[in-house]
Amino acid sequence: MLYLRIILILVIGSLFSACSPVYKIAHDYTPPKSQKGLVCLKSCESRLGQCNQQCQNKYSQCSAKAEQQAKKNLPALLQAYPEKLEVWLIARDAYLRDLDWYEFQLDVYESRRYRYIDRCIDSGKKKHACHRTFHRLHRPLIHDRPYFDIPRPKKPTLASETARIRKISCNEDCGCESKYRLCYSSCGGIVKTKKICIKNCP
Repeated sequence: MLYLRIILILVIGSLFSACSPVYKIAHDYTPPKSQKGLVCLKSCESRLGQCNQQCQNKYSQCSAKAEQQAKKNLPALLQAYPEKLEVWLIARDAYLRDLDWYEFQLDVYESRRYRYIDRCIDSGKKKHACHRTFHRLHRPLIHDRPYFDIPRPKKPTLASETARIRKISCNEDCGCESKYRLCYSSCGGIVKTKKICIKNCP
């Protein structure tokens, strides 16, 4: 059945992904040898600290705005939630009815199959031929197993709406590290990028 094939593909895919190595990017820093270069690095470190502080301040301000916007959005979201939940419940109930009907048809199909195969073998035909004939005549009557993967809508909260807005509006990465690496190299230091395995390592 198509449903079983999909499940099998997902299971196999998850097994492969579970076994795949997971890497993270890291950097090795070799400072310059000259005194002038070392003094230059102090300037890079100072800029990095300033950049990180500015980035943190911007993120805090953005988070505060996200919470303010969430407070404005929440009443309308709470008002719309019961209808969304009702739509989901109707869809879920329709799926359960389809599932019951599918399982009933499957039971009838299996019952007919056993009776047909027994009579077919008793008539002198080979078992595999009986199976093939029954499958050709009756299998089209069985549809694919119904499928339902729509998650139940969650009741909106101030925290969840703030987190949603923050995720799409606020950026925690201001590129400070990349700017620092450029500054480090400009001072005569050497920056090497490397991949480090952190999970499922070979």
